[in-house]
Amino acid sequence: MSTFDQGLIAQIKARLRIEDVIGRHVELRPAGTRLVAPCPFHQETKPSFSVNPEGGFYYCFGCQASGDVIEFYRAINGLEFGEAVEALAREAGLETRRRPSYQPAGALSKGQCLEMHALAAAFYRQTLARPAGQAARDYIARRGLAPEIVERFCLGWAPAGWNELRDHLRRGGFPEQLAEKAGLVSRSAKGSHYDRFRERLIFPIMNLSGQTVAFGGRSLTDGDGPKYLNSCETPIYTKGEHLYGLYQARRAMSHTKSVLLTEGYVDVLSLHQFGFENSCGVLGTALTREQVHRLSGLVGRVDLVFDGDNAGRKAALRSAEMILTQGLKCRVLLMPEGEDVDSVLQKFGRERLEELVSRAVDGLDYCMRQVSETRSPKEVLQWARGFVRQLGDHDLQAFYLPKLPAGLGLSEAEWRQVLPEPGGGADKSAGGSSPARLEACKPAQRDRDLLAFAVRFPEYHGPLQELGMGSALATERGRIFWSKIYGANTHEVLSTLDQGEKQFYVQCQMRSDVAMDDGRGEWDEIREFLQQTGRRRELDSLNAGLRKARLDGDFQEELRLLALIQARRQG
Repeated sequence: MSTFDQGLIAQIKARLRIEDVIGRHVELRPAGTRLVAPCPFHQETKPSFSVNPEGGFYYCFGCQASGDVIEFYRAINGLEFGEAVEALAREAGLETRRRPSYQPAGALSKGQCLEMHALAAAFYRQTLARPAGQAARDYIARRGLAPEIVERFCLGWAPAGWNELRDHLRRGGFPEQLAEKAGLVSRSAKGSHYDRFRERLIFPIMNLSGQTVAFGGRSLTDGDGPKYLNSCETPIYTKGEHLYGLYQARRAMSHTKSVLLTEGYVDVLSLHQFGFENSCGVLGTALTREQVHRLSGLVGRVDLVFDGDNAGRKAALRSAEMILTQGLKCRVLLMPEGEDVDSVLQKFGRERLEELVSRAVDGLDYCMRQVSETRSPKEVLQWARGFVRQLGDHDLQAFYLPKLPAGLGLSEAEWRQVLPEPGGGADKSAGGSSPARLEACKPAQRDRDLLAFAVRFPEYHGPLQELGMGSALATERGRIFWSKIYGANTHEVLSTLDQGEKQFYVQCQMRSDVAMDDGRGEWDEIREFLQQTGRRRELDSLNAGLRKARLDGDFQEELRLLALIQARRQG
């Protein structure tokens, strides 16, 4: 791990509030002194994710994800620790100086990949404004896209040359081998490198931190290649995880608690231009569970805005089913036959789309109508069975199961074929009771209590060490954990812990049943325990020495030890 200037992480935390950084990814709501939301790290719609703004920590009671603002930024963006520190430091306006960690020759870090994409995005934007980008500017004008939308979404133009971006990256210090691993250049059968995107209108794809992680490119001519070309998977981009325009839409989505989800790049741009700023789009593939999960952290309802043709209706059915079974509300808005979102807005304006939105169909009603009207009785049963199987949450089952039979026209006998077996949805995570488990491992639990105090009250580390904290801990793991946190900088300690230790550390910081000013009362109890433990340990040592003196026949040593033992017992 790289070493940073002393105090840099503390400065980052002083300038960037954890709730602001996390709030870019989920909608945080007050709950007492904490802020809560659905967890952005696992698929859940309940507010299991808790943020302590005062302490600067977060914790998920579902998946146990935990940490501080550095750890959150690292995990949500898939970065290394040092890369996360550098990115947040830049955001906070701080300079970073560190010793770079070892990296094998030719390897590509996520930080390098992000830097290359930033260079490429700037190159494409600059090219759009030059004479080489005239055809793209003409196309943008024909589509009626406003200059502020072009600027906000950072549209660009990939020139026709084969090596212009490759050479630009090389001048920036990135050889073609690294550019190939970043997905920005390709390699021919002969081994030469050439630009992946050529003579295409470029749509940068950004993560929720506003960093470019991929590109989509649209050809403006009827050439041999595909009309749309997207980035391949790289260390910073996985297909099916991102949504186009989500970075630009996130604030409006958080305000409206809803999103208009469409398919095309230009459809998203037109929606934003006409005031529907809570809009984003899928990226050339069918909607995925990962994309729905990203949306679930920001909104409670997804309005699907798809074309009204047969392909659009099928896509709406698949998407609505996925959204509903993950616990979000859903509505379906199909465009008139032969129209898409962009054409409706450009021809008829905002009012026409508002009218269509007001007539949007409930997602479940849409699914049931599509299935019952277009599928055979056997296929209807198969669909119902698959839908029910995806309802892992008992609350979702209770909500949807009564609605399906009538909506699909199923008889009681047919419905019984669909219903899960009794007890099939039992919580498999339920095991033995916690008290029984704790009784079976009292020394370990005692370690947890001692270490939890040490985590919450680092000002007592010195007295704890003097009283023999390390020797009082019963488990090796407990002693290792104490050695890591003893005297450590609270701003940097998380980077030294493994995943289990990190979870425990943040759990202790996030405890809501203990006031942070209760340390003195708890300290009295722990001090007494450590003092007694120290006396017992000393007596055990004296008694062991006494036995050895007797075996050796050392009468003088035996008398000395007897006197010490008597004094310790009286004391």
